[in-house]
Amino acid sequence: MENILKRWINWQHLRTAETLNGSQRKGIVRLYLVHMGIGLKEAGRQFIMCILSIVHAIFPWLINFKLLEMVISQSMTLHRFLPQHPDWKKLRDQLNKTE
Repeated sequence: MENILKRWINWQHLRTAETLNGSQRKGIVRLYLVHMGIGLKEAGRQFIMCILSIVHAIFPWLINFKLLEMVISQSMTLHRFLPQHPDWKKLRDQLNKTE
């Protein structure tokens, strides 16, 4: 149980994200506000994708491959904010394996 909590709770998350972003040490309030802005924007995108996914599941001829484009676009946006995150290597490896 403790291991699960460590994967979901990181009290240094804002500083870790700052490091993975490659930016200089900023004030914690600024870090929090930037993180909140990015998080709310991404949550809005995911909410729209959720609704569109339900519509597409019921009516597969609607929306075509726009959902895939949205997922890729969101991934590219997140990569721009966290280019040094180690999970990008997993994605690159998987994409290279399937090409």
